[in-house]
Amino acid sequence: MAHHRAGLGVLAALTLLGPFGADAAPGDDLALKANMKQLCRDYIDGFGSPNTNLVYHSRLNGPKGIGVLEPPDQIAQGLVRGKAVPFGYGSGIQDVALENGQFLFALCDAYEATEDEYLAETARHIFSGMKLVATLSPVAGFVPRGPHPNGKSYYRNSSLDQHTTFVYALWRYYHSSLATADDKAVIADALHKVAQRMERNGWKVMVEDGSEVAHVGFSWLGPSSARILLSVLAAVSDVTGDEHWRELYEKFGQERDAARWKLLQPDNIADERPFTLYSNQFAVGLAVLSRVETEPERRAQLAGFRRAHAERALRSNVFDEQYWRRLDWAGDWSEEDMGRALEPFGLSLQSTATVSDLYRSFDPQMWSSDDWKRRKVNGKLCFGIPTVAFHMALLSEDAELIREVAPSVQDMVDAMLQHGHLYNGGEDFNRAVILGLHLLAIESRLSGDA
Repeated sequence: MAHHRAGLGVLAALTLLGPFGADAAPGDDLALKANMKQLCRDYIDGFGSPNTNLVYHSRLNGPKGIGVLEPPDQIAQGLVRGKAVPFGYGSGIQDVALENGQFLFALCDAYEATEDEYLAETARHIFSGMKLVATLSPVAGFVPRGPHPNGKSYYRNSSLDQHTTFVYALWRYYHSSLATADDKAVIADALHKVAQRMERNGWKVMVEDGSEVAHVGFSWLGPSSARILLSVLAAVSDVTGDEHWRELYEKFGQERDAARWKLLQPDNIADERPFTLYSNQFAVGLAVLSRVETEPERRAQLAGFRRAHAERALRSNVFDEQYWRRLDWAGDWSEEDMGRALEPFGLSLQSTATVSDLYRSFDPQMWSSDDWKRRKVNGKLCFGIPTVAFHMALLSEDAELIREVAPSVQDMVDAMLQHGHLYNGGEDFNRAVILGLHLLAIESRLSGDA
């Protein structure tokens, strides 16, 4: 494996297919850039803390301020609203590394394409927050859930997505023109420590004190985690230059007759597990792996797999449990409860609906509905689930798929600009910002904006 080169040059191939959308006009990317800069401002103003330089899962500029988050004394006990939730779900700080990491990754892509100074400042801002995440725990290599805006409190039961997205985001910043020599040293040290802890623990994410496997902390050595292990080792090897991590990358890639790489063959996409609301994290990992890997055969394979992965998400029936799990939008509802909740949207469990069909049922006015089930179906199912497939398409580097989702992504950005003040949760806002920034990066490169 050779180390990372220009990184994003592969997107230049998209110019062969021209602008996205039949009605695209000169300057459209400039309008998108202005919209995205405003949306980033709205996001940071609404959900960000100036104390940590991080954005949160709940709106912080409302009447309660940071009081909407779980208080530090409850966090210290692993509680959420008085109940034991050691991984912090519902606290408002449970996905700090995940959401800020994907935000930073997208900011770097957009900045490199536009060279816009506001995007540079915002990327530096979020990177400074991610450095706080890196140094919060006394346990080297542990990526916590948090911190609270006090800059100190966090949940000690982390997960796969917090750790991997932390690695991917810092890798991306390392390869941006914004990273100083000191920044690169900090990143290399942080990623080295994450990998060291993972290796010591048999490639499982453990809770901070190492006493048990964390929530969603399963081993990365199993077949279903092939892309995770390879992506993380590719990133760590790349920024550290450490021969140990390079050798492990090749060892794990080649063992059992290259079984992990065989799992990333496009023909194996039918064996994929059902998608979830958080499957977009795997598209980010595959993007890292594709940008680091330089062997032509592997790169071609990854391109095919990423395209097939995105197509499966775009074309499948969301109500078919073979393709999408229901837990993310329905929780423990019975099928009768689901049916009643879907009815106002013109949907049912018997519907055949793609993510695009779901998004057409989305209504931004329902963000302020008094009916919490309607808010959940509207936000989690009709907006959130489509963002997963759209994110995969944007990162697939496949021009036809990007062309297909671009209008919906533009609409998501517009909806959030116009109606985002009605939305008090951070997840949909985070997704709209991320998707818009990735689309901006692509369109700016096509137009030669940078």
